[in-house]
Amino acid sequence: MSLIVATLASFTAIDLADRLSILAYARLRHAWLAAGALAMGVGIWSMHFIGMLSFSLSIPIGYDLAITCYSLVIAVLVSWFALHVVTGGRLKLVHLLAGGVLMGLGIAGMHYMGMAAMLMNPAIQYDWNLVAASVVIAIAASTAALWLARALRGTDQTHVMLKRMGAACVMGIAIVGMHYTGMAAANFPLGSICGAAANGVKPQWLGAAVISFAFGILIVTLLLSRLDARVAFLARSVARLDDHLDRMRGSSH
Repeated sequence: MSLIVATLASFTAIDLADRLSILAYARLRHAWLAAGALAMGVGIWSMHFIGMLSFSLSIPIGYDLAITCYSLVIAVLVSWFALHVVTGGRLKLVHLLAGGVLMGLGIAGMHYMGMAAMLMNPAIQYDWNLVAASVVIAIAASTAALWLARALRGTDQTHVMLKRMGAACVMGIAIVGMHYTGMAAANFPLGSICGAAANGVKPQWLGAAVISFAFGILIVTLLLSRLDARVAFLARSVARLDDHLDRMRGSSH
């Protein structure tokens, strides 16, 4: 389930990057940028917590609501930055690398803040080699995501939708790979207690809310993006037809 959500979020981001790159009106572009950041951020964040739900301990588990919300904010901000980078002007190599590093660090920060929401006592002990590996995977995945989203803009390519679906699968696997590498780095000492178990968000409630919210917002955003693109295409076709008819009337006179 976490892989499906990560792949769907990646495809939505790639599709929105193409839509944002052709919007001429600044207000409309900002609105779609915000909507895209929310959809992509919720997708990445949901992937993390769906992955967390597949992890079980022999003790009651919960998540601190405030810290959980902070991790969602980080995911949305990182997504806004990514979409802003790939839909801007010319993407130079230095901008691509800097954007990949910042986005990767943001995704890693979201992951480990989500882990901190468990309020474990004693604290989670991390294998720092695996932590470093998870950060490297996040940066590499983010850099590849930025490049792919930029490269697959435009409909003048052949089999563009198949390419986007393939790229989304690669990005989804990379995002999930970062998460599970980070999970492998976490060691829970014997006798650990989850401080958020009593008053925090229960896993079963979080799971139902996250899965419903993630699929809902990603599918709705994707459908609206495709519908908006179709309406814009029809409007351009009508404008070209009107212009052609005007020229024909002028030549007849």
